[in-house]
Amino acid sequence: MPTIELSFEAARSIIYTFAALLGACFGSFMSVCIWRMPRNESIVFPRSHCPSCNKLIPWYHNIPILSWLLLRGRCAECKAKISPRYLLLELLTAALFLAVAWRFMTDPAVMVVMWLVVFGFELGTFIDIDWYILPDSVTIGGMVLGLAVSPLLPQLHGTDDWLLALLRSVIGLCTGFGILYLVAVLGKLAYKKEAMGFGDVKLLGAVGALFGWKGALFTLFGGAFLGSIIGVFLIFRGKRELQGRIPFGPFLAAAALLWLFFGEEILDWYFSLLLPKE
Repeated sequence: MPTIELSFEAARSIIYTFAALLGACFGSFMSVCIWRMPRNESIVFPRSHCPSCNKLIPWYHNIPILSWLLLRGRCAECKAKISPRYLLLELLTAALFLAVAWRFMTDPAVMVVMWLVVFGFELGTFIDIDWYILPDSVTIGGMVLGLAVSPLLPQLHGTDDWLLALLRSVIGLCTGFGILYLVAVLGKLAYKKEAMGFGDVKLLGAVGALFGWKGALFTLFGGAFLGSIIGVFLIFRGKRELQGRIPFGPFLAAAALLWLFFGEEILDWYFSLLLPKE
């Protein structure tokens, strides 16, 4: 039997292509989840259909990215416009899956887990933007995933000891959950109303379970920093009234993704500014 040998460059190209295609497919599925999950509808049945004419979409009109472009953003049956958001979700998810492959290609098991994590953060972000809720399947699911995979993949927590990795996951969960829970309780006492959604509390707990206490703290302060930038921008644009209508979850998710890809590098850079070498 002849053997096929792939160069490193060829293998890397195959992995990158697979990651992008898989991400596009997950992005297409995400659109279904974003629409159906807040409405407590099945994400499996019925099949995808046009929201205008309710015609089922055949598979050849449901190919991620390509179908939207070929149909020029319109339903093949009734010609109703299809939101470009479907295309953007597919492109964004493809890009994020590709970025995960770039970052974790040398550790396939971690790469697969991070694909699930990225999908969850992105799904939670868009549901929170549309509905001001973070589904338990994302938040509690993230906590369970973090606790489950930490002893199996201890390298997620910078060790090869499964028990230490599990301990760091538990500490991270308690740190993320506990800090935001305290903020929510104190905020409610101070302002006599809900100051922090409980979904945000659970989301930061999931981040801690996945990335440890450092990841949880980075995500908290990074999310607050990103949120303040948007808040200042809205003030300068004369849209101060929109500040209270922006959910915190998307900023936490964005900061968590920053940690996933560049967290340690950002921390090293930050501390090099505080403690410059002589």
